[in-house]
Amino acid sequence: MNYFKAAEQDLSSIPVLKRSLENLKKRKERLLNSGCPSENVIIDYTKPYVDSSFVNETLNDLIQLSQVNKEIANTEAKIAEFDDVINQLDKEHKTIITMWYIEKQSKEAIADKMHFQKRDSIYSLRNKAVAQYALLYYGANALNSI
Repeated sequence: MNYFKAAEQDLSSIPVLKRSLENLKKRKERLLNSGCPSENVIIDYTKPYVDSSFVNETLNDLIQLSQVNKEIANTEAKIAEFDDVINQLDKEHKTIITMWYIEKQSKEAIADKMHFQKRDSIYSLRNKAVAQYALLYYGANALNSI
């Protein structure tokens, strides 16, 4: 496994995961707001049973809500896991990782903010930061990839 590439993939996925989390929360809200059956149900008290379509719709809504809650929890946990590793990076490495992968700033903007004269220096620092992230996240196995 190429841990350097895996680390880059992890870092690149953070903004998408954050947008995904917003979408999942909106989906949860929609499910909660549409918690009533799709048709107007009139209860017939002369029948000793409940219409199965009403029960099935309710169960389907509960299953969907449960799945969305699991997806939200998994996404939040993964974002927190990545953020925890990023927060362990050296200050300079954390800054370039944040600007490069999370904020998606241009290389020129990164060079200006970090006071670099050459673009090569930015790439070198980025590579060192990703390597440090890979070591912190994947452990000793990442040594062969960096």
